[in-house]
Amino acid sequence: MSQLQNYNHISTIIFDMDGTLIEHTWQLSTICDALFARFADRLAPLTADEFFDCFWAKSYDMWHMMVDRALDGQTAAKYAYANTLRTLGADPALAGPMLDCWVELVLEEAVPFVDTYAVLEKLRPHYTLGILTNGYIHLQRRKIDKYRLAEYVDFVVVSEEAGYHKPDRRVFECALDMAGQPSLAEVLFIGDNLETDIGGAVAAGLTPVLIDTKNRTEPPEGVLEISQLTELLTLLGLNQP
Repeated sequence: MSQLQNYNHISTIIFDMDGTLIEHTWQLSTICDALFARFADRLAPLTADEFFDCFWAKSYDMWHMMVDRALDGQTAAKYAYANTLRTLGADPALAGPMLDCWVELVLEEAVPFVDTYAVLEKLRPHYTLGILTNGYIHLQRRKIDKYRLAEYVDFVVVSEEAGYHKPDRRVFECALDMAGQPSLAEVLFIGDNLETDIGGAVAAGLTPVLIDTKNRTEPPEGVLEISQLTELLTLLGLNQP
């Protein structure tokens, strides 16, 4: 755990969600395998590798259709499947059921870290708390609702709702608006992604904290690093029983 200087001036803490407050307990490949297994008989003779080799390219394109505001997120996500199925000669009517299944699987495997609720409860009396997450509304809001995360913070920003996406400075500005426009020097941003979270926070003028639960990433020089959320309490002097 890196050392934190005096942060008594901090008034606001904003968290990324996936990989920060919510843990993904399955590998992406596990989710893909589970999804394909449920539709394998209707996709035959396609293999999972053939399907997902095509799907990820289509998914990338559809994500950027949403980013460009040409389509809403749910439509974009559905068309990632539909365009894949058409390209591979399979039934595009499977797109809706496959998207629903994907969401179901993610909601099964994505769970709060063991210390998420305790840390948020400890911080809540002392700071304005928020969540800023990239993603489609239809999936991110389902996670937030399932785990009642909105009850533990003062505001939530899903990037599709804001119309901008980390690391774009404007989505951080949306979060700051919802936080009541604190001074930039008063804001910590906690996230696990070096580009979207840490780089975005720095560009927006916020103080970033990298959370690396698997010790996989070397933080940029001068960036505070923690390995679990409870370390944040220690660093802020709130770890007393």
